[in-house]
Amino acid sequence: MIGDETIAAISTPIGEGGIGIVRLSGSSAVEITETIFRPASGLLLSEVNSHTLHYGHIVSGGQRVDEVLVTVMHGPRTYTREDIVEINCHGGIVATRAVLDLVLRGGARLAERGEFTKRAFLNGRIALDQAKAVADLVSAKTRLGLEVAIDQLGGRFSQAIGVLRGEIAELLARIEVEIDYPDLDPETAELLPAMDDLAAQVARLIAQGEQGRVVREGLTIAIIGRPNVGKSTLLNALLAEERAIVTAIPGTTRDTVEEEAVIEGIPVRLIDTAGLRTPTDPVEKEGVKRAEDAILRADLLLLVLDRSARITVEDRELLARDWERPCVLVLNKSDLPRQLDPIANLPGKALHEISAREKNGIVQLTGAILELLLGGELPARNTILLLDAWERDLLRRTHAALTQAQQAVRAGLSADMVAEELRAAHIIAGELQGVDASEEVLDRLFARFCVGK
Repeated sequence: MIGDETIAAISTPIGEGGIGIVRLSGSSAVEITETIFRPASGLLLSEVNSHTLHYGHIVSGGQRVDEVLVTVMHGPRTYTREDIVEINCHGGIVATRAVLDLVLRGGARLAERGEFTKRAFLNGRIALDQAKAVADLVSAKTRLGLEVAIDQLGGRFSQAIGVLRGEIAELLARIEVEIDYPDLDPETAELLPAMDDLAAQVARLIAQGEQGRVVREGLTIAIIGRPNVGKSTLLNALLAEERAIVTAIPGTTRDTVEEEAVIEGIPVRLIDTAGLRTPTDPVEKEGVKRAEDAILRADLLLLVLDRSARITVEDRELLARDWERPCVLVLNKSDLPRQLDPIANLPGKALHEISAREKNGIVQLTGAILELLLGGELPARNTILLLDAWERDLLRRTHAALTQAQQAVRAGLSADMVAEELRAAHIIAGELQGVDASEEVLDRLFARFCVGK
């Protein structure tokens, strides 16, 4: 348990609605509620069975504040493993705030962001990755994101790390036995296959975490090219709606146009940019600058050329440029006679011919986007991990420590040196499980939650 303080918060969105819930958790949750609740049955809340619902009124100074249903749940069979009371009020700001104020005056403290879930973690009901999955579940932007969060709520990641950490501990035990008996000649080379397997396991988790980053955070795709090649038409085709203004006048787009879309369950931010060329006026100059800024933010570029026109100097400059990120070469206007010189598939640039106006080739183009950014077809939901930046960093550090241990063995270094690297990997993997996780890490994690969760 983490203390005797009872916390309370409104656990439903603030605003008008059918219901508003004030939640309390802690040793005094029932006692505090009892002072303001008048049940129709006449029974005291301290005398009722756990996990039961009771009708009555919230009162203050002899006056009825709201007609409510009160749920009583005794720990440890609760979300936080503490006593929990949920007061189901009529929806609306005034009623729920009035009830919350009475609860706080009765001795409860206003909960911090994510404090209910934090107590569930600290009281041992859920692992750290399960706690984080709760926030991912609430903030999911797509069905795929929701499904992955539900999978992770089962503790899949913490279980994988637990197995990994156990295998590292077994290797350590074997080495330390040999160290404790110096008369034996340590044969650390025999451990290399097991180390290779552990490193491969971590590498797979890193790859799954990168896919999870895409599922959770989405992708940013910038559509670039010289003026009048069909960038805005392509944006509209990808969005399946007329969002950007399209004319035959070069340079119509003077600013970036940003819109959200979903491609195969992946949230995507599409950015239509101003034509990249030497600007002719201050407004166009600012548009080109914003286009360059969008390129720096993008995970992927769609470089659009006009297939129905001869290649220009501006086109060649764009083709020759090192964009330092994945780039798909899109030859637009395939519904018109071809005038563009044949272009070989340039290194690092997949090539696709489309007609944005007729929407020909758009499905193939979106498939190419997923191919580049996810390394193939969309992975199964149970192979994706929703990991924070610090978790991905800890995985990389675990992999680095295992790699150092492998190198120490191959270099013929002492068993002590090998064991030291394995200990480092074991400790870092423990942080991933939540073992000895710092208060700073926990605060940062639970700050993602809303108050009341």
